[in-house]
Amino acid sequence: MHVSSTEASSILTPQRGGFLVAPPYPFTHALSAYTGCAYGQTACGQYCYARFLPNWMTAGLGASWGLAVQVKENAPAVLEQTLRRMSPERRRRLRVFMSTTTDPYQPLERRFQVTRRCLEVFACYPDLDLLVVQTRSPLVGRDLDLLLQIPYAWLSVTIETNDMAYLRRLGGGPALEGRWQVVRQASHLGVKTQITISPCLRFTDVETFGGQLLESGARRLVVDTVEGDGAGGERTARTPFAHQEPAWRDTQPAHILYAYLQAHGADHGVAVGWGASGFCGIAPRH
Repeated sequence: MHVSSTEASSILTPQRGGFLVAPPYPFTHALSAYTGCAYGQTACGQYCYARFLPNWMTAGLGASWGLAVQVKENAPAVLEQTLRRMSPERRRRLRVFMSTTTDPYQPLERRFQVTRRCLEVFACYPDLDLLVVQTRSPLVGRDLDLLLQIPYAWLSVTIETNDMAYLRRLGGGPALEGRWQVVRQASHLGVKTQITISPCLRFTDVETFGGQLLESGARRLVVDTVEGDGAGGERTARTPFAHQEPAWRDTQPAHILYAYLQAHGADHGVAVGWGASGFCGIAPRH
């Protein structure tokens, strides 16, 4: 793993296209404190479309996806300066997704704590509309205290399957039990929590996986497929996953799971969404 540092000139990236600007409640900005992702050599890296996005392709890190990460060490300072300069009216319209192109809690976060320091900044500005922290790492459990201090924060944890053996065959990654545990812990503490089954991979059976999701404590569940890569599956077709999983275009399991969750979600007080509209389904606070 090649790790380098850089000074970011800006940190909140306006969203003008892609899945984050879908109705009903689009995001206004994305925040990525790292360029590249150390999880790129694990299961999620096999199908991750971020390797094809401009911020990685133009970074000039000279390594394969998952083998180099650039740390934006000044990201918290830039974020604080950006929010401080905004009028309260503009801050109230901010809907921030963290992150689209990297995992904010990849292993390097344990050392650099850039994400945690960004959360400390958000905690000083209680007037934003939404912050979604998207991760598959149980390391986020370290920062639940901070998420509780941010009234507009949602923790979003990716759990794409309940079959750890299948994930290991693809390259492994954060243990599923650790992810379930951090969702339960966050929900118990009162952190607003959702699970993204994104993309929905092969799972054991719909009753078992669906039951685990509905009883996890999460308030929202969002199901998506590998076609939700921002290019209708075109990016996924160029990834190693498309070669390892010949049936990757078969979206029927995702639709079966979604139908099951929809049928039973209300009984558990859980909202269920699909694809981009599901990701953009958190209503404004103001």
